Amino acid sequence: MDWEKPSRELGDILARAAEPFTLAVKRKMFGGLSLLINGHMFAGVHGSKIVLRLGQEERAQALADMGAHPFEPMPGRVMKEYVVVPDTVWADPETLEEWLRRSIEFAGALPPKEPKPKRARATKGGRP
Repeated sequence: MDWEKPSRELGDILARAAEPFTLAVKRKMFGGLSLLINGHMFAGVHGSKIVLRLGQEERAQALADMGAHPFEPMPGRVMKEYVVVPDTVWADPETLEEWLRRSIEFAGALPPKEPKPKRARATKGGRP
């Protein structure tokens, strides 16, 4: 499978939509923008797609009503809480902001992730 470079344009669109959500942390993951809250990713850009993490009811609504589809970053590897939103959603700033709000509410209700301990850096000679 060929790797698709994340769209800078979609990163900009997602970043603008996230501006009202002051608790959102922007991080670059796999070359594209990802948004996190309490250590949990809730939105991001993957290739030419914007993906959102949603609760069961919102996910079902997104799949049924707006034409979203499950996020499958690799064939056969569906990320169960994530959907790919159609361009009709991210082309409308108000609609994207509404779905982003739903995503951040879901991820923000999860228990905060504990930060991973930092690994010791190796120095010359291969010893920390």
